[in-house]
Amino acid sequence: MKSKLLLILFCAFCTKISFAQTDSVLVPAFLDVPDGIFLSYGDFRYNKGILKDKINSPGNKEQLDYIGKSLEKETFSFFDGQKTNVVNSNTVWGFFQNKTLYINYKGSFYRVPVFGSICYLVATVEVVGVGFYDPMFGPGSGSSGRRQEVREFLINFYDGMVKEFNMDEAELLLSRDKGLYDEFKKLSNRKQKEQIFRYIRKYNESHPVYFLK
Repeated sequence: MKSKLLLILFCAFCTKISFAQTDSVLVPAFLDVPDGIFLSYGDFRYNKGILKDKINSPGNKEQLDYIGKSLEKETFSFFDGQKTNVVNSNTVWGFFQNKTLYINYKGSFYRVPVFGSICYLVATVEVVGVGFYDPMFGPGSGSSGRRQEVREFLINFYDGMVKEFNMDEAELLLSRDKGLYDEFKKLSNRKQKEQIFRYIRKYNESHPVYFLK
């Protein structure tokens, strides 16, 4: 009876591994992904980008920044095999170009310098209020009014949500790895702020990301 139970558990384990292997595919190392436009986060998760040869925008498709330049225009068009589609550029979720992911945040595209299960990017946003903002310590003092300000953001690869970087948000993402999170929480508050990006990198190294099939 015991051997039979072990056999059943082993078969279930093998089935789970087999399903995981056929259900998704590891994102290639160094983001060796074809340049393409993702209309939605769902397209990104399935790596269903609109490739260069389908895009009708004018310009030299051999140029390294062809996709970026195409999206600088108000609209772009592409052929899906049956018809030509025209899309407002500011509705695009993001794109890959030269092994780099760019994300649309409030109508502008920003490079994602840290890619992984926890992504990190810096964007320029318009703010209205008093003082400057520090992601570690919150609002500060200073002049009021409408101005452009550089902000840091985090993205959970598995939901695509762009959220302003702060320690609470970063800890929430790190807490998915109990061992790493416990190690992080043993640090003093000062050390946590100093080493948060080191722990994000450690988390990404331990948790590679997958496209869905």
